[in-house]
Amino acid sequence: MSTLSVTTLQGLASSPTPTTIEVASGHALHAPGHAIQTVQALKTDVFSTSSTSFTDITGLSVNITPKFSTSKMLVSYHVTIGHNTGTQNTIQLVRQVSSSDTIINPCAYNQGTSMQYTGSSNDGWDREVMSYQFLDSPSTTSAVNYRLRTYIYSASYIQYINRCHNSADATGSSTLTVQEVAQ
Repeated sequence: MSTLSVTTLQGLASSPTPTTIEVASGHALHAPGHAIQTVQALKTDVFSTSSTSFTDITGLSVNITPKFSTSKMLVSYHVTIGHNTGTQNTIQLVRQVSSSDTIINPCAYNQGTSMQYTGSSNDGWDREVMSYQFLDSPSTTSAVNYRLRTYIYSASYIQYINRCHNSADATGSSTLTVQEVAQ
């Protein structure tokens, strides 16, 4: 492999049009700090749980294979949540490489990632949005899975993703987005 080092690239003075850098088909140009690839899961259907153990939220999972082991992964999510009563939400982001899980934002009951909902007199009509962003360093070129999971602290409560409790028509959407960022 050859390396070309220059201080400045400049087009020819006699050139009538702006100079462009052409990258041959099958090759890529990656500048540090720029996104190399982006994947997103968009969930528009409803998920509900009354599980007191962490449960994967179906449809909020993405797979990405990093181009470089030095890349960072910018992971962000926005989840629409509703309940049948005043409670507190917990959303956990998990990274899986091979069969090994790593919890990105460890949290337990009463430690939601970005929003704790304590309820109001209109609990059944409320929908809230939990958002989170993290710059991860998986240090691999193997396939990486990112997924969201949740639990509710009492089985007598119901947590909904993408709707409120009182109306199945009051729906929303949720996303999980991962961008590989060159270093």
